[in-house]
Formats: sequence, structure tokens, C-alpha cells
Amino acid sequence: MSERNLPRDIEVDPDVTSSNDQESIRSDLTSLTESVYSHVYENGRTYHAYRPGQYVLPNDELEQDRLNILHHIFRLCLDGELTHTKLENPQKILDVGTGTGIWAIEVADEFPSAEVIGVDLSPIQPGWVPPNVLFIIDDVNQEWTFPSKSFDFIHFRGMGGSVEHWPSFLRQCWNHLKPGGRIEVGDVRPRIQCDDDSFPTDCYLRTWEAEFYRLAQIQGRMWDLVPEMRGLLEDAAFENVQYTPYALPIGTWPKDANLKEIGKYFRAQLVDSAVEGYTLALFTRFGDWKPSECQVMLAQVRNELNSNKMHLYCLFAVFTAQKPLS
Repeated sequence: MSERNLPRDIEVDPDVTSSNDQESIRSDLTSLTESVYSHVYENGRTYHAYRPGQYVLPNDELEQDRLNILHHIFRLCLDGELTHTKLENPQKILDVGTGTGIWAIEVADEFPSAEVIGVDLSPIQPGWVPPNVLFIIDDVNQEWTFPSKSFDFIHFRGMGGSVEHWPSFLRQCWNHLKPGGRIEVGDVRPRIQCDDDSFPTDCYLRTWEAEFYRLAQIQGRMWDLVPEMRGLLEDAAFENVQYTPYALPIGTWPKDANLKEIGKYFRAQLVDSAVEGYTLALFTRFGDWKPSECQVMLAQVRNELNSNKMHLYCLFAVFTAQKPLS
């Protein structure tokens, strides 16, 4: 074992005259803590303060409630399961973009022998968690510091619009999975669909959708993962890539009881939070919209969604893949 840098090898600085550096360290730590745990206030909502501007969705209580409702919706889609992937005794799990941490906490309860790590830009996770859960505040667009080949399963949902460069991000996922490890990518596809003529061409919702995609292009992030994710996973050397879509009705118009239940919750989170959360920062930062103009349009969009006259739905898109054994 190396004995370098033991106390006898460390040279004393003769210019040290006081112990005030301790106060400097306290000040530095206080600044770091404040930068991570404070929030940026914008247009009446709060956003992450750590590496501000990286993400356009808010992180306040309204958004946290929405994320927890989405978690419930996803479990309804997955017949009560936490994943589409069938996990067998995982020992180390990474939840990227963990948000409120609800998925990480529940999967830790389901697999008590597994170590579960949740990573997010916002410190909105609870303090009391199962002993096998660890939450880290970090930017996954930066170089990962986890040991390579250490995770059995990497899970992320809702990362559309968050990743700067998907090939680099997925390569990091590949590098940090054990051979044979699995990855699951889930996201709500932000494309409103309709299979009949109940979606008028001149409605406010279509106007909002067109403007959202125009500004998303200016932002330069990929929001709709479906067209490219299979190819991105395969290019990153994953195998057994599978795509499974689940219908998310907007409203209670479906006859099927399960879809009606999903539609009730999905419309509620859209009307109460999502349309505003997806609009304010994107439209005001990357477009010429004023907050008051956004709110006028959003009021019209909410009215249309609440009418239950348009037979609309989105897709919960799930991609699963595996790192080769060798």
C-alpha cells in the first residue's frame, strides 16, 4: 500500500498566520448549499437554481403534485407495475431525473436488497426515505462520476427537452451498466392525436401545439423521443430494443373503464399544471411572448380540454433495451 502524503511528508507553509481559512470554507460551503437548494422565481413559478436555465419546467409544489399524478397514471398503464422491464433481483438501480423521488422510493421498497440512486437538478425529494435510497443533486448532462459497469438497471422518464446530446448521454448509460444490464426510457409523447374529426383545425389547442414545437426547435432540445430513440439506443450498442406505446386519453370520453380512469387523471394534470408548466418558460425565454399573453391562450386551451368534446389522446412511450453480456 502506498504511503505517499502521510503527515511526515507534507511540507509546512511558513506563511500561515491564522485559522481564518475555516471561516472561508464555511462561507464556500454555504454558497454551494444555497446554489443547490435555492430556487429561481420566474413568471410566478419556481425553477431549479443549480445550473439554472438547463430545464424549462418548474419545480414548485404544483409541479411536484403533477409529477406524482403522472406516476400514478403510469402505474395504471403498467397494470400496477413500476416498470415495463421485468426486473429480477437488481442490486443497483439508477433513476435519472428522479423528480420528487416517488418512483425511486417505491422501487426501493419493492427491492429492499437493492441500492437505489436518484439524480435530479432540483432538490425536491423528501428527507425521510428508505435506507437503500440515495438522492443526488447533479446535472446528468455532465460527466458521470459513478463507477463504470455498476448498475443493473437505469430508468428515466420525462427527460424529453432535458438532454443536451442524446448520443453522449446514452453512451454514459451504456458505460455505467453492468454487462447484461437493462435500460428503460419512458416519456409522454408531446403529440396530440385524434382518430376522428373532433379536433378542429382552428382550435386554440392546435395553435398552442404548433407554437410549442416552433419554440422547441429554437431551444434545440429533443422533446418527442419516439422517432429517434430506437436508432439512438442501437447506435449506443444496446440490443433487444423494444418500443411499447400506451394510450393516454385526454378526458373521460373513452368507453373502456381503465382508459376512462387514466383519461380523468391525465386531463386533470394537463389542465391544472402541465399546459402552464410547459408554456411559460419556453414561450417567454425563446419566443416573444409576454406572461399575460401566455395566460390568455392557456385559459382558452383549458376551456377546450375541459369540454370533453374532443376525442384526444397522447402516448406514453416506453423503450427498453439491454447491454450485451460481452
